[in-house]
Amino acid sequence: MERTNVVGSCRHHFWYFIFTIFVLWFLYLNYNFYSSAITGKNHEASGLLAGNDTALGDDNQELSSGSIHLEENSKEDGNNSENVDDDSEDGFNSIDSFLKLGNWVQIADEILASEKKLERQRNFNQAQKHPGTQLVRKHPGTRHEEKPDSRRSRYPVKNWNSKDRSSPVSTRQTLKPVIETKPVIRKTPVEVIESDPVYCKGKYIYVYRLPMRYNDDLIRHCKNLSEWTNMCKFTSNMGLGPVLENNDNVYSNTSWFATNQFLLEVIFHNRMKQYKCLTTNSSLASAIFVPFYPGLDLNRYLWSRSTMKLKDNDTFDLVKWLKQRPEWKKMSGRDHFMVAGRISWDFRRDSNNDFDWGNKLLLFPETKNMTVLVIESSPWHTNDFAIPYPTYFHPSTDEEVFEWQSRMRNQTRPFLFSFVGAGRPNLPDSIRTELMDQCRSSKKCRLMECVKGFNKCYRPEYVMRLFQNSVFCLQPAGDSFTRRSTFDSILAGCIPVFFNPGSAYVQYVWHLPKNYSKYSVFIPDTDVKDKISIEKTLERITKEQVEAMREEVIKLMPKVIYADPNGRLETLEDAFDITVEGVLERIDKIRQEMNEGRKHLSTDLAGEDAWKYNLFGTIDEHEWDHFFARPRIY
Repeated sequence: MERTNVVGSCRHHFWYFIFTIFVLWFLYLNYNFYSSAITGKNHEASGLLAGNDTALGDDNQELSSGSIHLEENSKEDGNNSENVDDDSEDGFNSIDSFLKLGNWVQIADEILASEKKLERQRNFNQAQKHPGTQLVRKHPGTRHEEKPDSRRSRYPVKNWNSKDRSSPVSTRQTLKPVIETKPVIRKTPVEVIESDPVYCKGKYIYVYRLPMRYNDDLIRHCKNLSEWTNMCKFTSNMGLGPVLENNDNVYSNTSWFATNQFLLEVIFHNRMKQYKCLTTNSSLASAIFVPFYPGLDLNRYLWSRSTMKLKDNDTFDLVKWLKQRPEWKKMSGRDHFMVAGRISWDFRRDSNNDFDWGNKLLLFPETKNMTVLVIESSPWHTNDFAIPYPTYFHPSTDEEVFEWQSRMRNQTRPFLFSFVGAGRPNLPDSIRTELMDQCRSSKKCRLMECVKGFNKCYRPEYVMRLFQNSVFCLQPAGDSFTRRSTFDSILAGCIPVFFNPGSAYVQYVWHLPKNYSKYSVFIPDTDVKDKISIEKTLERITKEQVEAMREEVIKLMPKVIYADPNGRLETLEDAFDITVEGVLERIDKIRQEMNEGRKHLSTDLAGEDAWKYNLFGTIDEHEWDHFFARPRIY
């Protein structure tokens, strides 16, 4: 009996001993696992605090993999340099401290908290070491993504976080120091160039920060800009519109957009954000830009029976706002300029009839002092200047322009001349009907008539293909003097044929050569009325003359296109660059006249001689005087 009790007692102690060994072994394994994990984290933090590049590289790899999530609490982010504990607090330095915890949930919480502290420290030190970078979070709980320092998503962006590490630029150099809680929508160009005081002398431009109702709100409510057209697709891509697909190989593979001809205000404003000589100090500025979108503002009411008050309200309030600014008082607004992306006549309503066309933007005394850039100017006024209509091509690099020029230089052109447009039977002076009749009767002409229904005229691929296949493109006046088609034809390497000097020669005085015969053909509209043959007139031009004119047209391409606001032309000047130079020269001339104490400034000139002064600088008699003897009624 005693033996039995001894054996039972030994057996009991044996299993108790085995159980104790098992528990200790289990705790020992868990201690080693968690201790090594925490120690590794703390060593990594030590490397970061010491400025260890290797640790930073590992950190970037972790961020790229999406294994770390940012804290929501921005206050903790701001104070994370003070919240980093040493190894004794973040880790477990003895088996006793580990056993005292007892609660596995508490253990997990402690480990997670320590990881978060170390994560915040890494972010802080990374930001301190690389102040030109930024971390961007898409949404809480999602993976961190590196915001690509490139153009919009239509351009392929190489993933430098993949296994391919051939990029000379490290991933951490493209991160940014501010931790955002919302995705960043890029509204400004990628590259910001610091102004060079030597280069920018006399070129500084100050841009007003207008109330949002004058620009951003118009874009935000783009569905209200037209009664029958959804303008939102055209206001996309910084005003360039949707990307055009090159299915028929009509365009080059990049930088072609379905651009609306009335979006120049938005395009110009976004190009101005890229201008090399911007200043935040208005006292240093040679010119002041007013980023108002008057064309979009007017377009909301232009086609409806809106009251005069609606049409004029925003323009009137803007003028009132400008007059209260200290910058205005310096030269009474003569150093101010803006873009109005419609023709001059849309802003010159000379009546108080509620339902008459347009508004009075260009008739206010204040705006008469400003330089206003429009797509068609008035030959009888000096305060508005015409700049090119926007085309479909908005290159991002010089190479894209060179490639397109080369392609158009070698283009085969089977048609002698062509015309894209519709008749104007309601305008007795229009020659369009005569031109269309001549084109139909000629085997060497191609006509694309703009009729109701399925209209190829509004399909860029059809228009550009026809222009590319034509030697000459007819550009008669329509509802007004000018046409966007003029610049589309130049872009296609097609020599424009004009019938009135008001269609180009007296308009784009900064962008087109004064010697118009170098790049175009001029046939007075009176000769067309007298039944002159367009075909025979063009056939008389020699092959050598045609080649010289086409080469001149090709050279004009950079001057009449607006580069992509997200790109940058390095050696070429586009329409924006040339326009800014023209504005600065004009304002500088006015400033000199004011400093000389002249009673009558050059801007005060108006009437039938205004076009001559803008083009030639004189008001002497000219052969074109009869074209502008009286204002034309549209």
